[in-house]
Amino acid sequence: MNYFFFASTFLMTASLFAQYQDTYAPINRVTKGTKYLNLSFSLDQRNAENEDQLLRQIEDQDKLDYNITLSSGFAINDNFTLGLGGSYGREREDITYINSEGAEVTSKRVGQEFSFIPNIRKYIPLGTGSFQIFVQTDLRFTYGESLQRDFLVDEIEKIETDFYQLRFGVTPGAIIFFNKNFAFETSVGLVGLSSKWSTETVNGDVDNQTKVTENNINLDINLLSLQLGVAYYF
Repeated sequence: MNYFFFASTFLMTASLFAQYQDTYAPINRVTKGTKYLNLSFSLDQRNAENEDQLLRQIEDQDKLDYNITLSSGFAINDNFTLGLGGSYGREREDITYINSEGAEVTSKRVGQEFSFIPNIRKYIPLGTGSFQIFVQTDLRFTYGESLQRDFLVDEIEKIETDFYQLRFGVTPGAIIFFNKNFAFETSVGLVGLSSKWSTETVNGDVDNQTKVTENNINLDINLLSLQLGVAYYF
């Protein structure tokens, strides 16, 4: 999917819509006491054949990741909300490749994660307020797990991974109100700071688990985390 093209087209169309509505009296749609419910979805899908990569030659790859987020919030002031969300993500990948030693490997991987997301939002209405941009700041607590099986020439390797992640991030987005209550929302993840603690167990060998701690600072907009959703304000 061409997320960049879609996001650019959406923002351009919404801006023209806001300019057209500018001749009418402005309406403050997110006033103090307003509540909202939001359901959003993101998808990342990839298929590849005979692709050269740095240390391997991919013969066939089928990958699908998706994430569903449900959130709600309450405006403690005009155009400013406190919110709470929860999300579920799932990933699946089947891949066959030739490794650096010339051996063919087939790998199958499935994983899932659950997140708890307290957040605050600042809304910036444009024109009549039918089109708005917002900036969401959130603290995300995530638990995830995955199971991977690598089918080698003479053995099968099972890799189990569990992880916890704490992330502080900023998410810019845009909203189009169709009427007083219903709106379409889109947002793009802008990750700030994150820490991740993971444990990897190979072939059930608990005594030789691999434990990794990662700390990252990333201020790049991640277009692959584009969220599309619908919202109800009341």
